[in-house]
Amino acid sequence: MIENGLRQLLRRVLESDRVWCAYALADLDPAEDERCMWLKDEQGVVLIYNGFDPPVLFAHGEPDDLHHLFGRVPPGNYLYTLKEPCRTMLDQKLEPAFEQRMWRMSLNQSTFPSRSTTGVTRLGLEDVAAIKHLYGGFPDQPDAFHERQLAMGPFFGIFENKAIISIAGVHILSLWASVAAIGNVFTRPDRRGRGLAAKTTAAVVQAVLNQGIDTIVLNVAMDNEPALRCYRNLGFFEHCSYCEGSGFLKLSEMD
Repeated sequence: MIENGLRQLLRRVLESDRVWCAYALADLDPAEDERCMWLKDEQGVVLIYNGFDPPVLFAHGEPDDLHHLFGRVPPGNYLYTLKEPCRTMLDQKLEPAFEQRMWRMSLNQSTFPSRSTTGVTRLGLEDVAAIKHLYGGFPDQPDAFHERQLAMGPFFGIFENKAIISIAGVHILSLWASVAAIGNVFTRPDRRGRGLAAKTTAAVVQAVLNQGIDTIVLNVAMDNEPALRCYRNLGFFEHCSYCEGSGFLKLSEMD
C-alpha cells in the first residue's frame, strides 16, 4: 500500500501532463497498488506495472532526472512506453524485439460529434468468449486486452449472425483520477471500411463522458492512417509521439 503522502507527490508530478501520464494516473488509484512499483524524484517518475506479463515500463520526466531512476529498475523483459529522448537514453541498454512509433491522442470534448449508436450493443463479462474469438488469430489484434477491463469501463460491439464483428472498449478508466484510455478497438478484416470502428468507439466515448471523466486518451500507430482519420473525426488530436515496444532492458547496469 502506498502511503498517502507519496501518492500525492506522485500525482503532483504526473499531473504536469495528464494526457501523457493518463495510464500512470489510473495506476495510481489505490485499487492498483499491488500491481505497481513506483520510482520517483522531484521531477521524474518511473512506473513498473505488473498487471501484464511481461510488465509495462513507463517514464515521465527529462532524461537527466530519470537516469538514476532507471538504474534501480530490475533487468528483464518489459513492454515499454517511452518518449523519444528517454528511449534514446536507453539505446545501449535496450534489446528490442518489437518497436513502433505511436501517437498519444486526446479528446477535445467540444468537438466530439453526436453519432447514432443504432446496432451497437453494450458488452459484458458474458461476452468474453465472443470477444476472444474476434481477436484470435489476426496479426493486428489488440495486445493489451484483459477481461477485468470489462468490469472497469464500457465496451461496445456490433454483432452479425451472433458473432461480434467490431468492438471498442477501454484500456483503463479511473474515476479517482478522472482519466480513461480508449482501447481494444478492432474490426474483423472482412468488415472493415464501413465505419464500424467509428460507431463502436463513439459509443465508448459517450459512455465515458457520461461518467464525468475529464481526460480521455487513446493510442494509435503513426502509420495507421485509417485509424488516425477515424479518431480525428471523433474529436481526438495528436498530443505527443512516443515509442512503444517490447524487449530486454539491462537497466541495472546504467552508468
